[in-house]
Amino acid sequence: MSDREAVVFNIQRYSLHDGPGIRTTVFLKGCPMRCRWCCNPESQNFEIEKMGENLAGERMTIPQIIREVEKDEIFYKNSEGGMTVSGGEPLVHGKFTIDLLREAKRHYLSTAIETCGCVEKDVLLEAAQYLNVIYYDIKSLDESKHESWTGMTNKNITDNLRAVKRKFPKLDIIVRTPVIPGFNDNEADIRKICEFLKQIGQKKYELLEYHRFGKSKYEKLGRDYPMKDAALDEGTMERLRNVAGEYGFV
Repeated sequence: MSDREAVVFNIQRYSLHDGPGIRTTVFLKGCPMRCRWCCNPESQNFEIEKMGENLAGERMTIPQIIREVEKDEIFYKNSEGGMTVSGGEPLVHGKFTIDLLREAKRHYLSTAIETCGCVEKDVLLEAAQYLNVIYYDIKSLDESKHESWTGMTNKNITDNLRAVKRKFPKLDIIVRTPVIPGFNDNEADIRKICEFLKQIGQKKYELLEYHRFGKSKYEKLGRDYPMKDAALDEGTMERLRNVAGEYGFV
């Protein structure tokens, strides 16, 4: 794949939960992980693919993406919003994503990224210099469980978080944990994560509630939904948020 082109599977306008203010979120295809609960299964493969009656993905250049993002510029100025790059895992595109962020800054756009952290450290650190906000997933600190449920180990994820915090101590980093039934929906897992975050001086932490909104996408892709009928028990999120609150996270 060219450094100057990537497959975009969605450009979501008027996003309110992908960074400060009103944002336009650019979703790039391709991810090293295969999380069982992934709500965007069309994001996993790098190639354009058939999803039901439609195609998931379109090859786009950086200038094309910037032109699309700038269509919403009036909303950014009024809300302190901007562009968020998501996926998939946007940083597996390496130079393309770095160049996209650099170009966005050249156009005076606020930038954010959503990353699983399972990327090359040098790519993350180079991208960070063009970012205002990083949303960074920590799914579990249990290495074997992490690998079993996502297909990848968690070692470089925690190492990369330490590295980016060390090099960019003033960068706004929000760590997030998706709470998944049967995986990490228990106090022990969340406590381990909170203790790790306190140890490295992380200030912001969020728990995200599991949902099944992506189930229909698996059907359109001709795949089985790995989570079947799994659901969180009532009160789980409140209990786990109280645990995070014990460590000063709100």
